[in-house]
Amino acid sequence: METEETKDGSLTPDVGEPKIQAPDSDFAIEEAIFAPAAQARVKIRVFEVCFSVALVAYAILAIAARVRAHFGWDVMLAERIQTIKLPGFEYLMIGLSWLGTGVAPFVLVALTGAGLLAAKLRHEALVCVVGTGLGSALDSLLKLISNRPRPAPPLVHVIKHYQHQSFPSGHVFLFVEFFGFLFFLTYVLLKPIPLRRMLLVLLFLPVALIGLSRVYLGAHWPSDVAGGYLGGGLWLMLMMLAYTRLQESSASKLLRGARG
Repeated sequence: METEETKDGSLTPDVGEPKIQAPDSDFAIEEAIFAPAAQARVKIRVFEVCFSVALVAYAILAIAARVRAHFGWDVMLAERIQTIKLPGFEYLMIGLSWLGTGVAPFVLVALTGAGLLAAKLRHEALVCVVGTGLGSALDSLLKLISNRPRPAPPLVHVIKHYQHQSFPSGHVFLFVEFFGFLFFLTYVLLKPIPLRRMLLVLLFLPVALIGLSRVYLGAHWPSDVAGGYLGGGLWLMLMMLAYTRLQESSASKLLRGARG
C-alpha cells in the first residue's frame, strides 16, 4: 500500500479516491427489458380475467344463437338501424363491408404484412398475417357449429343475400382481429405524437362501424355482430399474447448474447 507524508512528518496510508463499482451490466439489461415480476403477475391476472369473462359471454351467446334463429331485440334494433337516412351513409356502409368481402381482405392483409416486413417488423408481420388467417378459419368453423340462418325479408330489408351461416359475423371478426392488432401495434410502437393519435382514430373507426354496416345491409342480426365482436376480441387477445411472447423470446436471446 502506498503512503504519503503529512505536515508533521508522519506517514499515513494513501487510500486514494473512493472507487465506485459499476453496476452489473447483465442486471441492467434485464431490468431495462423485462417488467418487474410482481407487475407481470398482475398483468397476467388481468388478462386471464378479461379473457375468461369474454369467453363465457361468447359461449352463452353462441348457445343461444344455436337454439334461436333471432331474438326479439334483434328485429327491433335492426329496424331502427335500417331507418338511418343520413347523406352518403348507405355508400359508407357498403364500402366498409366491401373491405371484408371476396379477395379484398386477402389483398389488404398481404399488403399490410409486406409493409411491416419492409419496415423490418418481422414479428409484427408474422402475427398479423398468420393470426388473421387462422382467425378467419376459426370464424368459418364457428359458423358451421352455430348453423344459424341469415336475416331474411319481411323481418328486415336485405340489400345483398349471403349463403354462409350468420353467427358470428365474419366481417366483424375480421375487422376486430386485423384492425385491432394494428391499433395495438400503433399504440405500443409509436411515440405519443399527433400522428399516433390520428392513426389510432383511423384504425378504430372501421372496427366501430363494421357492426353497424352488417346490420344496416341486412347481412346479420345485431346478436351476430355481438358474437363477432366477442369472438374477434378473444382472438385478438391471443394474437397480442403471441406477439408479446415472441418479443420476450427475442429479448431473452439478446440478454443471453450480452452475457455470453
